[in-house]
Amino acid sequence: MLRKVPSKYLVICAILFASLTITAQKKVLDHTVYDSWKNLSETGITNDGKYAATVVKEQEGDDYLLIRNLQTKRELSIPRGYAYTITPDQKYIVAQIKAPYEVTRQAKIKKTADEKMPKDSLVIISLDKLSAIKIPNVKAFKVGKDFSDYIAYTIDDTLKAKGKTKADEKTRTLVVRNIYTAKEDSVKNVSDFVFSRNGKGLAIITKPEAKDSINKPSVVYIDLKGYNKKIVSRGKTLYKSPSLSDSGERLAFLATSDSAKAEIKNYDLFYFSSDSDSAKLIVDKTKSGMPKNWNVSENYNPQFSKNGKRLLLGIAPVVLPKDTTIPDFEKAQLDLWHWEEPLIQPQQLVELEKKTKQTYLSYVDLDNAFAFYQLATEEMPNVNISDENNGRYALGMSNLNYLFDTQWDIPARLTNDVWLLDLDNHTQKQIKKRLQAESSLSPDGKYLAWYDVNDRQYYAYSFETGKEVCLTDKLNINFWDEKHDTPSIPGSYGLGAWLENDGAFLVYDAYDIWKLDPTGSKAPENLTNNLGRDKKLTFRYIKTDKESRFIKNNEKLLLSVFDNKSKKHGFYELEKSNLKPLILDQYIFSSPEKAKDKEVYLFAKSNFNTSPDLFVTSNNWKTETKLSDINPQMRDYNWGTAELVEWTTFDKKQSQGIVYKPENFDPNKKYPLMVYFYEKHSDNLYQYSPPAPSRSIINIPFYCSRGYIVFTPDIQYTTGHPGESAYNSVVSGVEELAKNEWIDRENMAIQGQSWGGYQVAYLVTRTNMFKAAGSGAPVSNMFSAYGGIRWETGRSRQYQYEQTQSRIGATMWEAPDLYKENSPIFFADKVNTPLLIMHNDKDGAVPWYQGIEYFMALRRLHKPVWLLQYNNEAHNLKERRNCKDLSIRLQQFFDHYLKGEAAPVWMKSGVPATEKGKTYGFEIK
Repeated sequence: MLRKVPSKYLVICAILFASLTITAQKKVLDHTVYDSWKNLSETGITNDGKYAATVVKEQEGDDYLLIRNLQTKRELSIPRGYAYTITPDQKYIVAQIKAPYEVTRQAKIKKTADEKMPKDSLVIISLDKLSAIKIPNVKAFKVGKDFSDYIAYTIDDTLKAKGKTKADEKTRTLVVRNIYTAKEDSVKNVSDFVFSRNGKGLAIITKPEAKDSINKPSVVYIDLKGYNKKIVSRGKTLYKSPSLSDSGERLAFLATSDSAKAEIKNYDLFYFSSDSDSAKLIVDKTKSGMPKNWNVSENYNPQFSKNGKRLLLGIAPVVLPKDTTIPDFEKAQLDLWHWEEPLIQPQQLVELEKKTKQTYLSYVDLDNAFAFYQLATEEMPNVNISDENNGRYALGMSNLNYLFDTQWDIPARLTNDVWLLDLDNHTQKQIKKRLQAESSLSPDGKYLAWYDVNDRQYYAYSFETGKEVCLTDKLNINFWDEKHDTPSIPGSYGLGAWLENDGAFLVYDAYDIWKLDPTGSKAPENLTNNLGRDKKLTFRYIKTDKESRFIKNNEKLLLSVFDNKSKKHGFYELEKSNLKPLILDQYIFSSPEKAKDKEVYLFAKSNFNTSPDLFVTSNNWKTETKLSDINPQMRDYNWGTAELVEWTTFDKKQSQGIVYKPENFDPNKKYPLMVYFYEKHSDNLYQYSPPAPSRSIINIPFYCSRGYIVFTPDIQYTTGHPGESAYNSVVSGVEELAKNEWIDRENMAIQGQSWGGYQVAYLVTRTNMFKAAGSGAPVSNMFSAYGGIRWETGRSRQYQYEQTQSRIGATMWEAPDLYKENSPIFFADKVNTPLLIMHNDKDGAVPWYQGIEYFMALRRLHKPVWLLQYNNEAHNLKERRNCKDLSIRLQQFFDHYLKGEAAPVWMKSGVPATEKGKTYGFEIK
């Protein structure tokens, strides 16, 4: 029996209108509404909690930047404003303004040259006055992180002049502007610029045209405290990668004297101090400690440690130039796959650029005669220095010995050999071999903590004592995913944060938050007092200070909370040992933005039938103030409600799902049913879905608005039988739902994408209860899919079937019967449901021949089937034009079968290749 969740747990996503007549007058959603539907982005609040800002984005059109004084409620809207920054003194907001959407669109239609396309502008907004100054033709801007009287921006003055190279076109005029006095200075031919964190130093790279015999490439340093500008290096062929210490008093950059046309360039590392006259070369290929035939790499941007005493750089073997003795057209072109290679060729090709740009971390001791030390090596390629690169210790890791196993083994991807490097003594020792773990280096660099995926316990290793301690073995608590349902080792719920001075760290179980002492001398402490497990509430720590590296002692913590029974969301406060509820409501809340110096929180909230809007609270959610109304048009449309339901599956498991009904639902009417599923959906009860073109799946409010009931059942899986599991869960749920008089059981359909698409493809071989089905990117043949490639990553697909989502739990030759049982293509002759398949030719997750195999089988058997193959498109559609096209076809397909609407031309006779691009077949004839 399908059970509505009892009233105390019932999700009520809409208050029913008193008058159905009024509701009936509302419009239904159609394909014309998408573009203007808005969402929130880039929310921010000033440190003092006086001003809030957000970018309101249209799906397609002109966004706007909304700024509000939270005390006076005055607002300023900047049309097309985006990418804003609040200045360090909290007095200004600096943002860019896009050119009008329609102007840019028309320019593209006219195929306007890039240099003549509409330009962005810059706007400087005084928060006190809520007034704006606009500066036209600005390409980009930067501001110091902590303090600055200045902003710097580049003028979009690039014109394609005769003889100019593509590289020359990247240079622009840089303007340095005092925010308070509006006084400006400019530097021409700038290719890069960077502020120091404190905003008191500015470094600039110039690159004049090669034919300019007077001006030469240079590095300019500006001391902004007194605005003193000096050229610290000049005359090299190319300069790049400027970096300033936090104090702004130290500068590093790369430079080469090699020709700009040279295929391989040798870069050197230069250093400048503000008390010097010019920069000096401090590392080149002859530097003591540099391996033979290695050099400074241009693929790593030098950076200073937090205290400015170390200068980090990347080094790499010198790359050999291409063999030019044989012309390209005479060279063989092939990929050679070798059975003993750690990674297969497709993965190597995907990662080729990363591999060719591989660098190995080294550093220069600036306070010790520029002594050079190599840390990372080809055997130990990954090194991380503790304490913001200030620390005594560094951690080295290598997974090179375990790459081969990653073809089929998920834990192999977490497997590393681990070394401890002592930067005071310049020694290293291996501390772990074949560690399969999710690990964390403590902020101050005293400990390595990890969750071992094999014994499912947390450990810590002290760098000072060399002692390793298991921290959780005496607890009868699962720190691993209790809902894990794939044939693999479950992962942990995660590590939340470290505490001050590396004194402890927080970890999660399914519900509660635990405090672990890395020395093991103190017993683990349940910070949420087991309330989570007792009440089925999931607590998680929210980092309210984005700049913090740890939780301060006695700091008051904000926790998110999710009620696993009612699906409500909210927040709790934890101060010392006092756990205090703040709010738990029928909404989904965004992660709050906290004012740094005040107890003021900025957040968005929404539920299925409430558009996300911006709110602020200054009294811990006792009250809240709404700051935006971004989609007022939603009130004009018939929307829907969402209800949580439960039932018992065919294999006697308890399951949940969500039933979405039209806003004007009438229990005396019969409604066609759309069933969408993936794995589990019920926790998303309060999720808002805007009307939007489909990337692959049905848009739930769109179908509710148009008179459909939509059902999203959870699926309970059994290893080895994923198809049967989908049948047991989905069909049992639909059978129970269809017992309601308001379900038109003669007009029901299913739709899914990817793993959901596979399950749709399987289900239509097992049941004829659905009148139509939509299957996106389905696996149809588990034999061929097992040996396939995920082309986006280049990885083998074998691990999916043995250990993850496909849930077979064995190799193809160990359990061929399971691979056949779960392959829809072997049962295509059983299909009697019209099927619409989408599978795109650049699918990087599921090889698109899987869709072709199923289509060809069904076509051969004279089954009604269509295949949508969007050209050069991904697993889920990326191009908005294609999304709009799919949305129309999905509606026409399901409306035809479930509502009796006339079939469009594309369904009747297709669109011949000769008509491609001329007609789309949407018309009804």
